[in-house]
Amino acid sequence: MTMLKVANCPNCGKVFQKNLRNLCQDCIDQVHGDFDRCEAYLRGNRKASTEELSKGTGVSAKRIAEFIVSNRLPVAYYPGLTYPCNSCGLPIRQHHLCSSCRIRIVNDIQKMNQQEAKRKERGIGFQIRDRLSR
Repeated sequence: MTMLKVANCPNCGKVFQKNLRNLCQDCIDQVHGDFDRCEAYLRGNRKASTEELSKGTGVSAKRIAEFIVSNRLPVAYYPGLTYPCNSCGLPIRQHHLCSSCRIRIVNDIQKMNQQEAKRKERGIGFQIRDRLSR
């Protein structure tokens, strides 16, 4: 006898049988409907921005961003579409971070590595470990 795996839909809270999309059937249908409306709107307005697409279809900007990130609405075909940077929220067309946030993070990592190297040169890191082990 096989036990069915059930869960609460993270979108609406209803109990459903687990599936690959991790949504109940009603929410899956809603996502498909949202995508179909977006795709239909973009057929006539290929250069529409994300805001224009949201206003024209009633689909949330967050849902549109999900479609873009999952490449269901590829930015290569729709030059006006963007989604927010995960760090600062500025509109971007690829990756998870805008270029300024990526540069800032890389610089912060390099600075931390340099500080760690200086600490090791001075022997500070070793003294702390020695004190802890006593």
